[in-house]
Amino acid sequence: MTPEPHVVPHPSGGRRLRWPELPAPVRVAVEQRLGGRVVDARSAETGFSPGLASVLTTESGVRAFVKAAHVDDGSDGARLHRTEARRTAALPPGLPVPRLLWVHDDDAWVVAAYEPVDGRMPRTPWVPAELDAVLDAAAQLGATDGAELDLPEGPTDLAGLLAGWVRLRDEPDPALGAVAPWAIGRLDELVELAGGAATACAGDALVHGDLRADNVVVTDGGVVVVDWPHASRGAAFFDVVGLLPSVGMQGIRGLSAPLAGPTTPEHRRQVGLTLDGLFRSTPQGAGVDDASVTAVVAGFAALFLDAGRRPPVPAIPRLRAFQRAQGAAAAAWLEVLLDGAR
Repeated sequence: MTPEPHVVPHPSGGRRLRWPELPAPVRVAVEQRLGGRVVDARSAETGFSPGLASVLTTESGVRAFVKAAHVDDGSDGARLHRTEARRTAALPPGLPVPRLLWVHDDDAWVVAAYEPVDGRMPRTPWVPAELDAVLDAAAQLGATDGAELDLPEGPTDLAGLLAGWVRLRDEPDPALGAVAPWAIGRLDELVELAGGAATACAGDALVHGDLRADNVVVTDGGVVVVDWPHASRGAAFFDVVGLLPSVGMQGIRGLSAPLAGPTTPEHRRQVGLTLDGLFRSTPQGAGVDDASVTAVVAGFAALFLDAGRRPPVPAIPRLRAFQRAQGAAAAAWLEVLLDGAR
């Protein structure tokens, strides 16, 4: 049976702040750091911060990718910009990561400037060659020893990975039966499974923590991984598991149709098998025991499904739909893992 076409949420939280909308004193401070008047500002059209995210060019040709957020914009963007700047500065050289240039922080506005990256987001549904390039970049990150880096231990969303099924069991979601009907009678089992995610996530590899198409730039020379506020030390396979639900949601040309909501058992199985096959084909996935990957996939499925049913975030109106869709794809992968039919 051919699945009904799915409407895949756009990888954007909504409207972004534009350069002319920054307060004049902040614009002046930015231009002072850039060394000239800004004559061009090109805004990124993807990503989930409502703050500024633009490539700024001065009259002398100096360019920088600049992020800016107010501490009270309702999105937590200012805190994330501070965190990202610290963690990007802690990364070792040689990785496909833009370099931090400078930070301006006046307690009300946080501005961070990075090397500009000329390129585009991967095409979706995914083109296999571009997906392979992103998986190669994830392999490079996973092979990077993070033991001595000034980064926290464990993923920043660990609490969500551990508690998502608890909340879905104790605060039932009427929509769960539509996207994961198989899960309804197995909630206690899923709570126990996800409880193993903390142990499974442990490690000393460099972890990006939020790898998705909208956090990758395809360039003429390969791919660059951007947006590092969730960087940590953990299991080498964590980023691949975190990436693949968004891949299942967006689809892969010639391999699997997008899965972003309720669908047929056949469609769920096709997507689940595709994601599991991709995972097992990576250097990180090849040596992971079944219990560990099942625990982390279970955690991601519940994290996204539980977050997606929460009230909308006014500053990021598209966020919940994106989370729900990732949850549906992660649940399809988890269903395959639990059936043992790989």
